[in-house]
Amino acid sequence: MKTALITVIVVIAVLILITLLICGFIFSYLICTKPVSLPAFVVRTVESFMAGNEMPDSYDADAAVAEEKLKSLPFEHVTLKADNSERIKGHILRPDNPNGCVVIACHGARSSAMGEFCFMIPHLYKLGYTLVLPEHRGCGISDGKYMGYGTHESEDGMRWLEYTQNKFKNYDVFLLGVSMGAATVLMMSNKVKDTNVRGIIADCSYTSAWDEFSYQLKTSFHLPAFPLLYICDLYCRLFAHYSFKDASPLDCVKKSSVPTLFIHGEDDDFVPYYMQKILYDSCSAPKDILSVSGAVHARSCYTAPELYINKINDFMMKYRKTAFNSSVDF
Repeated sequence: MKTALITVIVVIAVLILITLLICGFIFSYLICTKPVSLPAFVVRTVESFMAGNEMPDSYDADAAVAEEKLKSLPFEHVTLKADNSERIKGHILRPDNPNGCVVIACHGARSSAMGEFCFMIPHLYKLGYTLVLPEHRGCGISDGKYMGYGTHESEDGMRWLEYTQNKFKNYDVFLLGVSMGAATVLMMSNKVKDTNVRGIIADCSYTSAWDEFSYQLKTSFHLPAFPLLYICDLYCRLFAHYSFKDASPLDCVKKSSVPTLFIHGEDDDFVPYYMQKILYDSCSAPKDILSVSGAVHARSCYTAPELYINKINDFMMKYRKTAFNSSVDF
């Protein structure tokens, strides 16, 4: 009897240890700038199960060409300091004939400004938009050990907004984001009252980081949120000092007064398409919506560039302070 009890205790202890280790790897993969290294075949196996990894066949090659062309434009490079003194870097692009509007564009997780917006920036540049492109902490060339899924990114975004308003006085400001960047600008939406922020464009945002990770566990791995996500969230609170539930664009849009355009690809099964409607229905501000047929996650501009650019341009022209006619050839 005593031996059997010891065996049960040992088995339970081993299972708990394995669970804690698995959660540690998950936390590292989700949050850390430099995740714990795993054998390539393990990474490939895990990614093969995850929903939303299918991309257009030619995307990588087209993006590489577009990004290389983008680097030839006359970018200025800027460094700010976050509230914890980490450096947050960014890029500014001024058009030859500015239209009086500046766009602060926020990229997604494990991405960069140049990579995320390589198809979009040339069109906005031709239309006369001044572009401010932050590199989020924990991503790109900025400092930081952890990604915040909109928590510290939205705090940094307010610093970029203050910088932009001081640098481009009397300009109308629009906030634009893709994926985690969309969550970031939506989490700024209830904090930018009484400013010259005229509108927000959120492309494929999740309702919250908790909802997104719960969806992936259920859809990709057929696992419940408990206990894995709860343990990962505990790690996040201990090391990155926020909870997945803190990264909640849904809570912020309920208190927003800034006109908002919600964009989502209809074939997005990474950040699921249904989250667009939840955010749209919950938004208390003037709002508009664009669903892009055939677009997977964060690929709406690539899939339907003319529809996408015209929609966001029309939205910004509608809400800017003064009338301005602009168009772009495709």
